[in-house]
Amino acid sequence: MKRPVFLSASVPTEKRFTNRFDPLAIREAIIALVVVTLRDRPLVFGGHPAISPLVEHAARSLGALEHVHIYQSRFYEDRIPEVARKFENLHWTERGADKPESLKIMRQEMIRSWEFCGAVFVGGMEGIFEESNWFREFHNDKPQIPLGSTGGAAEMLLEKMSEAFDEKTYKLLQEERRYRRIFR
Repeated sequence: MKRPVFLSASVPTEKRFTNRFDPLAIREAIIALVVVTLRDRPLVFGGHPAISPLVEHAARSLGALEHVHIYQSRFYEDRIPEVARKFENLHWTERGADKPESLKIMRQEMIRSWEFCGAVFVGGMEGIFEESNWFREFHNDKPQIPLGSTGGAAEMLLEKMSEAFDEKTYKLLQEERRYRRIFR
């Protein structure tokens, strides 16, 4: 198999990110990424409760669940959705002193543990920015693709990274909703 893709995604629930996001676009982007990626690459992501069921269903439908690696912090061990436990490649990370420290440990281990070909950012909240920064730190030469059309933190990240894209690519990431086209 080729190098994996890193997915950073969530459905925004914090007020700062809920003003402009599209839950259907988030769903379609996740499904498209799974379909395009799992043909010849693993997919690695942190198990947000709204994203895990989408990834699990799409991967199971393709018969490719074994190509998905999900990371969870032991901080959430008693609270993760049952669907997250269905992934055969469920990687637990150590619990920190509190939620922020636990998430930091999980995110850094997840991003450091692989040699990625690139990262995709969908919807999301504050964690999108943290994961983007760590991805850049550990995989500086690999592309980051923030899907601004899904809204949330991904839209803000695209704006922040605007100089990294030519005008045509920026507009595509900002407006396009045919996500398979982007991923191919």
